[in-house]
Amino acid sequence: MKKIALLCMLLIIAIACVKAPTEQTAEKEQPIEQTETQPASTPAAEQAKTETAPTKEVGVTPPTRPLPSERVDTSAEPASVPKTEMSPQLRDLLKRSTEKLQSVQYLYGGSSTKNLFLDTYYVKGDKMKIKKYEEQYYVRDGYYDTIYVDLAVGCCEELSRCKSHNVDNTNTKFDVDTAMLNVPKTPLQWVKEIPSSAKIIGPQTFNERSVTYIKYTQEGNEVGMWMDDTYGVPHKVVIADAQGNEIKHQYNDMKFNSLKDTAFDAPCD
Repeated sequence: MKKIALLCMLLIIAIACVKAPTEQTAEKEQPIEQTETQPASTPAAEQAKTETAPTKEVGVTPPTRPLPSERVDTSAEPASVPKTEMSPQLRDLLKRSTEKLQSVQYLYGGSSTKNLFLDTYYVKGDKMKIKKYEEQYYVRDGYYDTIYVDLAVGCCEELSRCKSHNVDNTNTKFDVDTAMLNVPKTPLQWVKEIPSSAKIIGPQTFNERSVTYIKYTQEGNEVGMWMDDTYGVPHKVVIADAQGNEIKHQYNDMKFNSLKDTAFDAPCD
């Protein structure tokens, strides 16, 4: 009996030893299971989210992209085309029109006059006088043969054409609408239009005077000029378009520096 009681006691002790580690193991594993099953949102996680989440400041307007009309073009500006310098030879030739020329007188003709040279022009500075050509030789009422352009005055100065037994136009002042005259460009006006790109072609002779022939392109047309070597103004100007059509301006019988200021005083004014 004593042996049986001893064996039972040993069995109870053995069972107790086996049960204790098992319970401790279970107790240790329990936190792991709780960690795996705990919900995603915890107070610590919520605090971390609050700290890392972007905040929106009160009263601050977020930046907006400008409208297309308000945007500034930051692209580089196109490089400017360098201007062509006029050749020293041509520059010297054109300077003569201002340094040596004081007055000029000429007969004008060309495409607008069907190549007839009828009217005589007198030019000095900003003063101009035109002697009109008239084919009819009888005296007419209201007739004048000379126009003082800067004064807008017409006078009859050719006595044989101004006075007859019943008509007398001498010393009579006639008002002239100069805008209706269609005065052709003077040689000096042509000089002011010559661009720096004009090229010298070479020396020539025109109306027994030494001239320099030049060419340039303007508005798609080719312009040729025969420039007086002494006074630097053209005797002839020819403008040709792409189809070869030409317009001519010509100045014949040119006389330089022969006019006085009194030549532009209208006797009928």
